[in-house]
Parts: sequence; structure tokens; C-alpha cells
Amino acid sequence: MRSELPDINRFERIVFKRKNTLRQLLSFSLRLMNARQVGLLMGTGRNYTEFLSPDRWDRGVIHKFDGKGLSGLFMKYLGALFVKYKGYSPVMLYKDTQFGEKKDNEGIIAYVLRTYREFYAKGIKILIIDRLDTLPDCASDNFVHVPVLTYDGMLFRLEPGLKINTEPVQQFRVKNFVAAYVPDYGAIVFNTIDESFLERSHQEFANEAALKKRLDILIYAIEMASIAHIGLAKGRKAAHIIWRKEKNLRRTARSLKEKQAELSAQKEYLRAVGAVTADQLEMEAVTINDGVYAFMDMVGSATIRKKFTPRQYFFILNLCHQIAADNAGRFSCRIDNFVGDCVFIQNASPFDNNRTGPAAGIHERLMLMVFALSSIFNEIYLLQKGRHEMDRAGRVKSLVDDAGTSIMFRAGMETGTAMIGPLGSRKRKIVTAIGEAVNNASRLESTGIAKGIHVSEKVMNILKQAVITRDTGLMWKIIEEKKIRSVDFFDAYSRFFNIQYGDMIMERKNISYKEFSKDTSFLIRCIPDTDNTVKDNYDKFI
Repeated sequence: MRSELPDINRFERIVFKRKNTLRQLLSFSLRLMNARQVGLLMGTGRNYTEFLSPDRWDRGVIHKFDGKGLSGLFMKYLGALFVKYKGYSPVMLYKDTQFGEKKDNEGIIAYVLRTYREFYAKGIKILIIDRLDTLPDCASDNFVHVPVLTYDGMLFRLEPGLKINTEPVQQFRVKNFVAAYVPDYGAIVFNTIDESFLERSHQEFANEAALKKRLDILIYAIEMASIAHIGLAKGRKAAHIIWRKEKNLRRTARSLKEKQAELSAQKEYLRAVGAVTADQLEMEAVTINDGVYAFMDMVGSATIRKKFTPRQYFFILNLCHQIAADNAGRFSCRIDNFVGDCVFIQNASPFDNNRTGPAAGIHERLMLMVFALSSIFNEIYLLQKGRHEMDRAGRVKSLVDDAGTSIMFRAGMETGTAMIGPLGSRKRKIVTAIGEAVNNASRLESTGIAKGIHVSEKVMNILKQAVITRDTGLMWKIIEEKKIRSVDFFDAYSRFFNIQYGDMIMERKNISYKEFSKDTSFLIRCIPDTDNTVKDNYDKFI
């Protein structure tokens, strides 16, 4: 690209000082795009009122011109009269049908002025039409479809073909055409910008980065000139414009808050199901000693699989995994991985969500994991009884009843030292935990009992001493929502899940599996005795 860039900083300094704001924009844009001619169209209505609200526009009037050479000088001073004489101005945005309805008019300029609403949602969009000197023979109405490229400040996109009037194209010997919406004013149009800007190489712009730079400057200049021009409005017109801007700002603010809430919820869910950030994928592996690790697995899965078709089995298993993912998120835990019918869950500091207050201690991490696992087991129980909202048609119950079996899981949980870091190939990585505590949690699961959480003596001792206070913020919030007035963990657990305190914990002796052995371990019961109790409890905490 041969021409130098005009000084946008100088333009910013003068555009707010001088009254001929639009003339400044024309002159600056002419040099920026090295165009043959550049013009401004004012959006208006039947009375040709300035500063009219865009939703009341029904036409665009050629307002000002600038250009190079003698023809440019002619257009600068007499262009508005000339295009009016030739019938090119005003550009009507709509036409009436035989039924008295309004219909969009053809033409690029009409299209640009009609799409003002996109500015508030997406920002200024620039339309580019190239190679107009090679247009095919037009139809009887002088309009032909042409491909249009748009630029939104980031990407070029090919839009569906729009109709263009060939008569002014021929009149002004247009080789290419560029147009953009000018907020709250109208549009700016260019007749034949420097053709070297649009040179192609393999269907892409040969100098794309340099072209984007010019278009970005143009967008910036349009936004500044639009604001500066509004400053010329007086009285009621000015007040109306300010109010219109205020309404749009309020609407945008509400939309951003809603989207932020959606993104935060999505981020929380993705974290719960094992998603990791780019920083975590590049993290250095670390050793931590306060993580909590749990495995849950389907009891008797080898036998159960034979009673279902693959489609039926995967349907049931995916619902169970979905329940696990939902409850992991609900209790600030994280799914590390799904391995067949086994789920690896963890609560460890490298995956903590950003939050105010101190990080969770080992007592709170263990309490959260117990609540998460028990909630999962309760919901899976309801799923196979046909009472879960995820399967309102009761398909799982029918499948389980027909097969004469039941779907049950068991879990093992441990805390202790483990290494956490990214693991996998260059193309596919996860961030996972490896270590003695992880191995022990897996072995505790393997030696566990259905509908219970098998834990080591170390874990049980910590839980027996655990209390729920405002210092354990997440757990405090959980029991406060259910109006449970208890600080002792197991008492709160008993009330939350409606399990008799005396039947809640079972001591086990001499558990061993492969190289794993424990003289003493404990089983935490997760599901109440009666169906009604399970259902009532489910209704309370869902």
C-alpha cells in the first residue's frame, strides 16, 4: 500500500474543536482510503430533519461530498445538487406494496441505513464491493446481485449477495465501493478507493494486515465524528439524542450483566466437569498435601452390562454421569475424569474457583466431597425409581425393572499427598492428580459397599472433628439454605440427608485389596431407609 496513513491523533484533536465536523471526517477519510470521491448521506424523514432518531428514517439524503481533482472539486460544491438532479438522492429505504405494506428497497445504501440497529449490538461494520467495473449486464430494473465483504473490526466475512443499482455505478465510473453506517447520522460512502488496497492473492487480500489497519482507523474516525456531530445539536433535539443514547447504554449494561451471569455459570459448570484453562494446561506440576480424592463405580457392572443393549446401558450410564457432574459443581468439587462406569472426583486447591475469603481447608474439602457423593447416590437412587426430573418418562425404571436388576454405585475417598499437573500427548491433555492418596481412594472404592462412602481412619478422624462455621463459607451457605441449625458435621449431614445418626457410620476391619490394606476403615451411609424419605429429601435440596 503506497499512501501514508493520515494522523488519527491530529484528527481527534481537531474534530471536537471545529464546527465543520463532517467536513473533517470527509477530508480525513478521503486521504485515509485514497479514494476518488467520498460522500455522506444523512438519514432523515419526509421533512428532511437533522438529528432524527434512526428508527424514524425513511430515506437517505446526499449531504456532503469531497473528492480529488476537478471532478472532486465539482462534487464538493455542487455534488448534492447534481445527484438530486440525476435522481440518485434521496435514497428511499422502503417502498409501498400494492397492499399498502412497507417493503425494503433494493440498493446498498438503503441496506446500510436500515441496519443501524446492528451498530448497537455489533459495532460499526464496513461493507466492501470490489470489481464493479466488471459487472454483468443488468436486468431491466438496473439492479444486479453482487458479492459483498464485510469487516467488523476483527474479520472479513462474505455476506449473501445484495442488489446494487448499476446506473450510478456507470455514471460515476465506480471500480469499487466502500460504505459504513455513521451512528445517529447516516452513512459514509466511498467511490473507488485505492485499488492496491484490495489486491487479491489466492482469494485473500494480499495486504490484509495493512488494509485492516486502515479500516480500523476509519471505524475510529467515524465513531469520533459521530459523537462530535451530536455535540452540535441544541435544545430538545440534543436532549432526545442524549436520552436515546442513555437508553441504549442501559440496555447494553443489562445485556452485559446477563451475559456475565451466563458466562460465570457456564465457567462454573465447565470447571466442575473437568474443563481446564489454558494456564492450567501449561502449569508446572505441583505436589499438594490437602487435596481430597474420590472414586465412584457401578457395583456389579460386568453382570449388569449383559442385561442391556449397548444403547440402553450407555443411556443409563450417561444419566448417572450427568448427575455426578451436576452435583460435583453444586458442592464445589470437580470431575477429573470419566473412565467407563467409574468417575474420579477431586477437591484440590489448583482447581479452586476465584472467590473472596480464605481458601477451603482440609475439613471443608472433605465435608464438601461427602455431600457431593451422597447427593449423587440419592439422585441415582431416584433415577432408577422413576422419580428424577432428568428422566420424567421413567425410561430408566422400565429398563431396570424389565432386566430384573438395580443400578447402584459405591465410593471411596481419601486425603493426602498427590501430584497435580497436565498429562497426555501434545494434542490432548488433561490436568489430573497422581499419588498415594489417589491410589488409596481407588482401593477404598474397590473394597467399598453399595450406596456408601468407604473412607480411611484418617478421614473419619478429621470428619468427626469437623465443624461448620462461617469460616467454612461454602458449607455454611449450604446448610443455611436448608435452615439446618447445627455446627457438628455429622449432625448436619444426618439432618440434610435424613439418615438416622446411629446408622450413619459403620466401622470395618482388615480390609485389603491387592497391595492395599487397612486395619480399620469406615463406611458412611448415603441413602435413607425409605423411598419417601429419599424423595422428600431430594425435593428439599434440588
